[in-house]
Amino acid sequence: MREDILSLQSKIQELTVENEQLKQILAMGDTLCMERNLDKLLPLMMKEISSLLDADRSTLFLMDWERRELWTKFAEGLDNDRIRIGIKMGLVGLCIITKKIVNVAYAYDSPYFNREIDERTGFRTESVLCAPVFNQHQEIIGAVEFLNKRSGVFTKEDEDKITQFTDNLKDFDHSRTTDLDRAKETVRAFRDELKCARCALFFLNRGNGEIRSAFADAIEGWDILLNMNLGIAGLVALTAEEIIIPDVYEDSRFDRSIDEQTGYRTQCLLCVPLKTMSGEILGVIEVMNKNNGTFTATDMDHLKSLSSYLSMFLENAILFNEQTRQFRSVLEVLAASIDAKDSMTAGHSSRVAEYTVGIASELGFNEDDIDTLNVAALLHDYGKLGTDDSILKKPGRLTPDEFEHIKEHVVNTRNILNKMTFSRKYKAVPILASRHHERLDGSGYSEGLTATEIPFMSRIIAVADVFEALTAQRHYRGPLSVEEAFAILDQDVGTKFDGNVVRALKAFYKRNHA
Repeated sequence: MREDILSLQSKIQELTVENEQLKQILAMGDTLCMERNLDKLLPLMMKEISSLLDADRSTLFLMDWERRELWTKFAEGLDNDRIRIGIKMGLVGLCIITKKIVNVAYAYDSPYFNREIDERTGFRTESVLCAPVFNQHQEIIGAVEFLNKRSGVFTKEDEDKITQFTDNLKDFDHSRTTDLDRAKETVRAFRDELKCARCALFFLNRGNGEIRSAFADAIEGWDILLNMNLGIAGLVALTAEEIIIPDVYEDSRFDRSIDEQTGYRTQCLLCVPLKTMSGEILGVIEVMNKNNGTFTATDMDHLKSLSSYLSMFLENAILFNEQTRQFRSVLEVLAASIDAKDSMTAGHSSRVAEYTVGIASELGFNEDDIDTLNVAALLHDYGKLGTDDSILKKPGRLTPDEFEHIKEHVVNTRNILNKMTFSRKYKAVPILASRHHERLDGSGYSEGLTATEIPFMSRIIAVADVFEALTAQRHYRGPLSVEEAFAILDQDVGTKFDGNVVRALKAFYKRNHA
């Protein structure tokens, strides 16, 4: 009997500890979800997990592969003092190299410990817990480090906590994953944690009174449109109030049409609105059919905390889409301004871009590189805005001086585009655009580059540009046939033009224009 009582007391104590930890994690989630700026959110996350681990200090290191260094994205206690260390240096370096957690009870006893930072900062390191940070593709992107556990040394339980934390940090690697993808992954992770069957994420369109599925679990590919005035999701979007329903078919507000379309039987449901910081409704998140019963108030609190986190990703996705549309509209205006310079060559830039993209697709370029090429091709002649009209539209042969003036347009293109602020993805656009008149044998302009000195992407634009010019009406001649244009390109393969590029253009043209 006494053993049963002791066992029961032990279980109660364990549950109490777990409950307190859950409360602490939910409180941490609420704190984090109040902040939407990623640069501010990461330090908040580091401080919160540091508090959870009862550590004195925390540091987030990110990789700089070009310099072969680690640099501090966040270093608690060092304010704005950024630290750079070699990838192989210290316990953090050991963590990066082995791709494993490093847990050291006393740093100064470890042969791997680098004392240089202690000497620089005046801080005395004792216990250390380091963990690698991976992106969604399991590529290492950095490490987190926690120093000096106040109650002794870091435990196996602490290692488990830090592993969960670094898994969440995958969401902050923007190199390949979109914000919407991150939102989907977060919802699915919550579905698995809550042990429920399905989840769905809906965007709100106030303009037409509809909510549209960003994704719906197990029925991906379906474009689900719901009226705001029908169903639970619409009601939550309309009222901005969360809802728990233990038996949806007993609730008159539930819209059965999606179940009827998909053949799925919804039983219980939990639905929460997604809001911006100002309270504007972005959409809703829905989870359905909990495996071991119905949804609870604790599930609700957890999902509400998660919803703010998701809203951050969705706001970023919306902002990114708006910026992308704005960028595209600016490109269209710029291309139109070139067309306005000479009505006869109107559409030249867009056709060169079409051929450029087609060639790149034939050669197997990835989407990002094709996008960069498209922008560079659209703007390749932008410097002609500074070319004298009488020369640009001259019906006869150009004099040597006039030709030198024409050649200045590539320099003008580079100078103008260098003044534009391009995102990292498009940094190469000024160079790629301004080298489309370079030739393999060095006979091109303006730098007289040869062979491998010419960026391969510029070689693609060069072929597309010449082909378009040959097959279009010009002030000094009529258009050539496609066969004649290809014959001229073939003559100069290996001397002026890249043979692989010419072959790719032929394949693209045959498939799409023949």
